[in-house]
Amino acid sequence: MSGERISLSLDKSVERSYKDGTSVRARVILPQRADPGSTAIHEAVHVVAAGEIVSATNIPSGDALGTTRPVRMTAIAASAPAALGHSGAGWDKFITENYLGMDFDTAKRAARSALAGKEKEIEAVAIQIEEKRRITQTDVDEARRSVAQQEQGIFPVEVTVVKSGTVYSYTTNSSRGEIQISDIGSEDDLSSEY
Repeated sequence: MSGERISLSLDKSVERSYKDGTSVRARVILPQRADPGSTAIHEAVHVVAAGEIVSATNIPSGDALGTTRPVRMTAIAASAPAALGHSGAGWDKFITENYLGMDFDTAKRAARSALAGKEKEIEAVAIQIEEKRRITQTDVDEARRSVAQQEQGIFPVEVTVVKSGTVYSYTTNSSRGEIQISDIGSEDDLSSEY
């Protein structure tokens, strides 16, 4: 069907069959990503709350299981992991109260507010830390772009068309969670099969 738009599902293939025997299968290509550990998540929360970083890592150093070096240290960034209930915030509390001069509970309340709705960004940054062990602002920007694309329904998609016994496969990107299939047949050839 020329110009047909197909809505995609993230967890299963979508198929269409036509009366002329043509079939189309489309599936979102989801890359295999590391499952971030607690240290990567802790550091990712610092990163997202900080906004801009020099680096972040889940490589242990001294007593720290990981570190984040923000461009500008704030009480919100320092207290952010504790604000979301993550452990290992002793040094974060010390910095917040003794270097930045802010009450830790007050900083945590501000951090919770600043991080509201940023769960996907935190997860994407944590995955970057888990996979690369040490990240910079470039990696954070990449994670943010990935989240923005997902929110706009932009995903890589593999499309397989079988027409007259010939198999055509190609990859494309979805737009708003859909792809457009062109030049498969006419509109009355469509038989709905999902």
